[in-house]
Amino acid sequence: MPFFSQIAGRPVLDARGQAQGKIADLIVSADSRYPVIKAVAVRDGRKNETTLVPWEQVLNFDTTVVLRRDRSELTPYVPAKNELYVGSQILDKQIVDVEGRKVVRVNDLQLARTNGHYRLIGVDISGQALLRRLGIQQVASKLGIRPRENFIRWEDVDTIGSEAGGLKLRVAHENLARLHPADLAEIVDQLSVQEGVALFEGMDDEIAAEALEEVAPERQLSLLERMESEKAADILEEMDPSAAADVLGEMSDEKARELLALMQREESDDVKELLSYREDSAGGIMTTDYVAVPETWTAEQIMEFIRASAPDIDVVHYIFVVTDLATESLVGVLTLRDLIVAAPATPASEFMNRDVVSVHLDDDQEHAAKLIAKYNLFAAPVVDDDGHLKGIVTVDDAIDIILPTAWKKRLPRLFA
Repeated sequence: MPFFSQIAGRPVLDARGQAQGKIADLIVSADSRYPVIKAVAVRDGRKNETTLVPWEQVLNFDTTVVLRRDRSELTPYVPAKNELYVGSQILDKQIVDVEGRKVVRVNDLQLARTNGHYRLIGVDISGQALLRRLGIQQVASKLGIRPRENFIRWEDVDTIGSEAGGLKLRVAHENLARLHPADLAEIVDQLSVQEGVALFEGMDDEIAAEALEEVAPERQLSLLERMESEKAADILEEMDPSAAADVLGEMSDEKARELLALMQREESDDVKELLSYREDSAGGIMTTDYVAVPETWTAEQIMEFIRASAPDIDVVHYIFVVTDLATESLVGVLTLRDLIVAAPATPASEFMNRDVVSVHLDDDQEHAAKLIAKYNLFAAPVVDDDGHLKGIVTVDDAIDIILPTAWKKRLPRLFA
């Protein structure tokens, strides 16, 4: 089976045997499982011009390419919107390798002949491809240099837009969804900002939000600022409110206002509230995603509520008990264990822990972190002057404050 590197540069003759130039590129459809070659680009070095010849006018495609007619009699091919130049738009571009959790480069492309046509069947990301392109594969083999072959089937590859009208490649987005957010973040770090934007814009909003939270703050900012505003707002809605507030707080006021205006009212209000607190305070690092229930609710009612709300809340280790959902005056806390062992008809007021360790909105973030460490908490509630529950500081937030960046990278995110 031939490779593109072996085809590029082949001489082209017309129907009379006159030299017309050399193969410069091939055109294929981007949305086919194994796309057929639609046209060949013939470069005439003497005239410094390139002609796109329809595949139907190619009589022979072996070591020398022969056309059915004189080139002057051919109607030049006009590529469709969904078609790609193999050499200029695919070769040397990048693929997200889901299995290897890394970005790899297309070093060559493999073709196969079926029913008189040539199809693009895969990409070669191996060192062998580089030796082949340099023309030293046989010499390297004699010297004992035999890089491992590594192919990716074309059906496992999809295209995403990139800067300057070019294209990057990735494995289909449903496969990306299987990766841990931290792995996705590492992949994004290997891409340019524009390539990262293209990757995020093709992801599900929830998956994109989880991955973006694992990206370094300065990179988050660059990605969101270069993204389509509506997509950026959709991702911000899915992010933890405290994480969304952190990145919006680093943006220009104009851009932050624009994105907040595009977000859903409830999520936007949560983020605006967090932005109103000092950055280095407990209020500034807390999240408003938590479970709070009235003290009059029974264990059975609380379980039903958690089943309904838990998919949208990361931290369900604790259930915070309040006087009522309107004022949310904090009066106690329950663990999941407390809830499981309680009789279904028992109200929360009878089995909750009233000795709640909490922090104030204006407390320094270091104080909140030390309190979490001292009492081995998964999260600490944050209250205002009147004891109303406003949010929680999680152990992840505490780790971010206490540990240096190099150590944070080695630890798992508990609520990822």
